[in-house]
Amino acid sequence: MMKVFNVVVLAVILLCSFSDEDKEVRLQRKDCELLRDMLTRKEGRLDIHVPQDSVSLVFDNLYSNLDVELPFIELYRQFGKVVSTIQCGHTRLWPSGRVFGEWNSERLSLPCDYVLVGKKLFVSDLVKEDKKKVNFGKRKSQQKNLPKNAEIIAIDGETVPEMMQRIGEFISSDENGIDFKYANATHLFEFFRNVAYRDRKDSIEVIYSAKRDTTSIYLFTGYPPINSIKKRLDNLETQSRKDLKNIGKYSVIKSKYAYFKFVSFYACHGAKYEKFLETSFKDISKKDIKKLIVDVRGNPGGQLQSSFMKYIVGSNKLLGKYEHNKSFKRFTNRHLQKNNAFYRNYKKSSRIIKRFKRKHPEYDSEIYTGYVDSDLIFEGEIIVITDEGSFSASSLLACHLKTLAKAKIVGQPAGGSFFCGNSGGLEMVLPYTKFSVMINPFTFWSHLPLQQNPQTIKQPDLFLEPINPKMGKKDDWFVTKAIQGFFIGK
Repeated sequence: MMKVFNVVVLAVILLCSFSDEDKEVRLQRKDCELLRDMLTRKEGRLDIHVPQDSVSLVFDNLYSNLDVELPFIELYRQFGKVVSTIQCGHTRLWPSGRVFGEWNSERLSLPCDYVLVGKKLFVSDLVKEDKKKVNFGKRKSQQKNLPKNAEIIAIDGETVPEMMQRIGEFISSDENGIDFKYANATHLFEFFRNVAYRDRKDSIEVIYSAKRDTTSIYLFTGYPPINSIKKRLDNLETQSRKDLKNIGKYSVIKSKYAYFKFVSFYACHGAKYEKFLETSFKDISKKDIKKLIVDVRGNPGGQLQSSFMKYIVGSNKLLGKYEHNKSFKRFTNRHLQKNNAFYRNYKKSSRIIKRFKRKHPEYDSEIYTGYVDSDLIFEGEIIVITDEGSFSASSLLACHLKTLAKAKIVGQPAGGSFFCGNSGGLEMVLPYTKFSVMINPFTFWSHLPLQQNPQTIKQPDLFLEPINPKMGKKDDWFVTKAIQGFFIGK
């Protein structure tokens, strides 16, 4: 009797253990199926940059790979690769707290904080809470670190571009361009390096440059500088919120050069913005200025700039299309986050465009410049300054200025597409992994036909990259270099 009892107990224990494991596998796969379903139903065009068959294949492979319970970092790796396959920078995956928790507990990170400045890595300060933590358990003789503002040349034998090729597998960008991947990895490079490289090493060689000397040093791995990263991200979010309200700045440099600086296009619409543009271009016309600089470095986009472009190319000029191809429908939004401006705009704009199409069935989503006083149309030379963070509406503005007004591009290649993409910014949180996914129900197109190599057109006529991460008056530096490169002597 006792033997039978023991067998039954053992069977129950085994059954429970199998059941728990099966439950985790089911939940992983449920997130996979939900992500696929929501992207199919809500993403503007899944096949905008890659064939639909390719997207289906990576989802099939993801589902197959989820046949065992996986750590959350591994889940993030696999889900991230799938989302990046779509090649839409707006459609991206953000890790959950569980992923960051696993990263912290692994203790495989470098004992320093560093960020990308353009396409170079520079060491930044550790906050007080991290200075002891990152060297936890190390003897004083082992507590080595890198000097502040040192440039990191290579980590574990690989240069920054080589590491970015691996890191880029998990970061979304338009047309799979590398530039926007740099922009997204800026403040979390060490996190993404740990995601991309899964080797467990007690120490890592770092080659760095400081005070004109290049040095090699081995650093013991340990806890990541979570507090330093959090402080930086909090400051970045605070600044981003301010930037969202910014409608741009206009000035005249040396009585010769009109200069517009746009840090965001989110609020660049409506009566206040139209008045700003009109006043600015009236001043340009009155002072007979023939040289214009438009600075969109770090501008993540927002409103398409048909309002600005009318002062450049005139009225009724085709700029492209903006399709509401996955409009709001009831009972299909269960997993979307609803308490935010993007969801409310999705609902409102869908209603407006639906009503408009009923009255104008011939409407084909084309965007034209509006009416403008012909005396205010700018007819001089134009420079547009871009970098890896110039994305969405700002990269399209660069496209329009280059192709419709013969503008010269200065800086670094824009991170966003010059051709097309999905937008809309709907957020979904997957129930099990808690990964945040941005889904985009609308599709935009520029006036250009698609090209086989979409990165070529974005290459600057003059490449510029600051040499010092702490350099003051960076805007002045870029403007001065742009003027010296194209305007002086003309």
